[in-house]
Amino acid sequence: MGRGGTSVSFDEPRPLNNGTRPGKRHSLDMESLSRKSSVFSPKFFAKISWVDTLSQLATMVPLNQVSIPQAVYEYNMKVESSVSAAAPRAPSQESEAPLAFGVALETLMASDGVSLPRPVRECISYLRHHGIVTEGLFRRSPPSTQLRAAKDAYNRDQPVDLELGGVHVAAVLLKLFYRELPTPIFSDYALVRAMPAAASADSTDAAQQMDSVRARYVREVVLASLSRQSRLLLCFTSALLALVARNEAANRMTAFNLAVVWAPNLARSENPVADVAMCCAGPAAATVGSVVMAMVACFDSVFAAEIAEVLGGLETDDRVVAVLDAVDRMNAPAAPALPPRGE
Repeated sequence: MGRGGTSVSFDEPRPLNNGTRPGKRHSLDMESLSRKSSVFSPKFFAKISWVDTLSQLATMVPLNQVSIPQAVYEYNMKVESSVSAAAPRAPSQESEAPLAFGVALETLMASDGVSLPRPVRECISYLRHHGIVTEGLFRRSPPSTQLRAAKDAYNRDQPVDLELGGVHVAAVLLKLFYRELPTPIFSDYALVRAMPAAASADSTDAAQQMDSVRARYVREVVLASLSRQSRLLLCFTSALLALVARNEAANRMTAFNLAVVWAPNLARSENPVADVAMCCAGPAAATVGSVVMAMVACFDSVFAAEIAEVLGGLETDDRVVAVLDAVDRMNAPAAPALPPRGE
């Protein structure tokens, strides 16, 4: 099991061929197993990380986002009394504080004016111009080494060339930024659970009317409960997702598919079971997934106030493109200062 291109093996504590036991594996064991394996390529095998307990696994991936068989839980109880629900550790082990990932939005975004954290604006622009028609965008995992290198560079405020990692590195970085926020976008689901749910629609008109009702609820109730920084962050990201959904014929990512892959990055509470339940989507579901679906499918309506703020009241026929143009302007290099007179 694994995320971000890294596979994780969790097995029974039986002796290996050289007599060693779990927890004492050596590089020689993995090399010999890789050479003998007719299933795994050496490139894939190099990505495997061995763990002996679920607590160790929890330092690598969120356990609530991994399907763990009951038999694994039962075995784990034999080696540890409880599972430590630690947050996944950052790949970089450097002592300095990160400057991008895992930092509060209030620190990264101005309280007035319109701005975006650097990894968010750079990834949005890159995906807008290079990834919109990529099949399975936001579904696929890039090589973990490339993802780690890009993330560490952002955390050190160093230049990042997203061309080196490609579309899927940029897509996962964008999701990872949300997932590692100290305060998740959605943690109290009371307002989300009160979202109007559609019964079986008798007509297209009835379905469209319910979509309008749900979009209004998201705008006036759900988003209104979030901070200004969170609303602007969601506005810019949803503009990108709306553009992706427009090209679903090429990328196969509908508003529903986008909601399913994005909800786990926005929903995080102290109840992992509730978090998983909040990630489904559909017209009859009162979930974070359905909120995301509304933000993508009804972008103009849901983010009317944020769009007006971003565009300064400028009227436009295509608000999605106009908002994304604003992101491009944020990334544009500053004009060089004019030399003093007389030089």
